[in-house]
Amino acid sequence: MATRHRVYLVPGFFGFTHMGDKETERIAYFQHIPALLQQRFRERGIDAQVHSVASSPTSGIEVRARDVFREMARTANEDDAELHLIGHSTGGLDARSVVSLRMAQEAPAFVKRVRSVVTIATPHHGTPLATWFHEGELGKTLLRYLWLFTFLTLHRKAMPFRTALLQACYRLVLMGEQVKLPPNLLNQILRLTVDLSDNERVELLRFFGQVGKDQALIQDLTPVSVQAFNANTVDREGVRYGSVVAGAPPPNLLRRLSPRMLLPPDSLLYGIFSFLYGRSAPLSPELRIPERTAAQTQALQAAFGNKFESWSDGVVPSRSQVWGQVVHVATADHLDVMGHFDQPPEFISWLKSGSHFQQKQFHALWESVLDFMVGRPPA
Repeated sequence: MATRHRVYLVPGFFGFTHMGDKETERIAYFQHIPALLQQRFRERGIDAQVHSVASSPTSGIEVRARDVFREMARTANEDDAELHLIGHSTGGLDARSVVSLRMAQEAPAFVKRVRSVVTIATPHHGTPLATWFHEGELGKTLLRYLWLFTFLTLHRKAMPFRTALLQACYRLVLMGEQVKLPPNLLNQILRLTVDLSDNERVELLRFFGQVGKDQALIQDLTPVSVQAFNANTVDREGVRYGSVVAGAPPPNLLRRLSPRMLLPPDSLLYGIFSFLYGRSAPLSPELRIPERTAAQTQALQAAFGNKFESWSDGVVPSRSQVWGQVVHVATADHLDVMGHFDQPPEFISWLKSGSHFQQKQFHALWESVLDFMVGRPPA
């Protein structure tokens, strides 16, 4: 009897899987990924189901791991399939936490059937960007605007207003608490998005409320906190751990002055990417990266060159993303790898990073993930 597989996609920061009423207009965290994986499983003759699981937006890793337990329980007990976890960004830490011996006493029995954990652009050794967000109230306030910015950028129906809205959000990001923004400003901004349905407005406001209520995740992602997490989160025997590493070229003036980046929307997005890249501080002494294996180092050098230590995906330093076998290394920013890259209209980019990540690279990445989970298809 052929082995059945179930794959669970675990989102990162903000923890949503999709938002929006109409399926054709939803914001999907895993853009095109479930359909692509299902198609490739079928082509390989493998019986598999792909599920996306939601978690608390900015709650701590422990809370989010229990959310993953609960979401997996909806389907994991329907059969005796082999289970696989794929976590993006913080979702990779959630996935490791779910299968760890530390959580074994409260973990459901089905966790013992997990065969692989693939982490994608995950801060296994933390990111200095989290430290910046965690220090002071300004960074915490900016998180709320960052979510709004993400929502407005990716929402298809808001595209006609894109430039004006992004510029408005960017000013808010820069000003933050410095100008003592009134508490009701978020509601005023939401009035600009007149094309949102009532349900979408309610959902967006609910997310704002959750982000404002619990932001423990920010501290959990600082390098010092992740060091403690790693010490207490031992890999489970019998589970294969693999990592996908992303990195974009360090921002520079030449790239900023390229013809495409001079256009107002792209120049704005590249400016935000450059800002985040700097705060991710790939060479920060905060990072305590353990010694890599020769194979891990060779994989990073082959993709990024000998100066790979200074690379980041704009959120997480590339060298912090290594855990277990390096499954794939992509020249991509933090959200390119989730299908949010610049190839309209099928794909909508969140950041402009100059990575030139496109559909060909996207498919190659996910083929590598499939190969790691279930083995290479016969020639």
